[in-house]
Amino acid sequence: MKTFLTTTICLMAVLTVGAQNTSADKARVEKIRKMYADAKENIEYRKKAELPPDDLVATSNYMAAGAGPITDTTHYFYSGDWDEEASTILYQPYFITRSYNVGATKYYQEFLFDDDDLAFFYMKGENEEVRYYYGKTGLAHESLKGEERLMDDAFAIRLANDLKSAFNLMMNRNY
Repeated sequence: MKTFLTTTICLMAVLTVGAQNTSADKARVEKIRKMYADAKENIEYRKKAELPPDDLVATSNYMAAGAGPITDTTHYFYSGDWDEEASTILYQPYFITRSYNVGATKYYQEFLFDDDDLAFFYMKGENEEVRYYYGKTGLAHESLKGEERLMDDAFAIRLANDLKSAFNLMMNRNY
């Protein structure tokens, strides 16, 4: 019975890893890596060319019980497109960075969007790193370094949606 259970668990683990490495998923990861490089190149180009920035920075400083002072900085990089219905420019973030601390531990996150959907999430802690690549049907690939998972892939999507909602409240106001 123990052998059967062990064999079943190992088989499920192999099938799960194999399911994450389909050719469509590999192509999606390559596309996301190109999108990431393009986003970073665009950000650097705008800095070097001294163009007006298309970014928004929000910083929160607060005290958390048991953790002490926390500084949370979210940096939105966005583009704007004319919205015919609203007769105004609609701004959409394409890349978001976030850095914050919990006590003495510092964390850094990146969110890359493909149209309106989260395409890539990166998080770095002191000794851990997480990378999630998303496709149209969910998680296409994950890369974990360290001893623990810093954030679940579903929670990363939720956090990205929360950050986009905050951005929309600040930038896409209709009075």
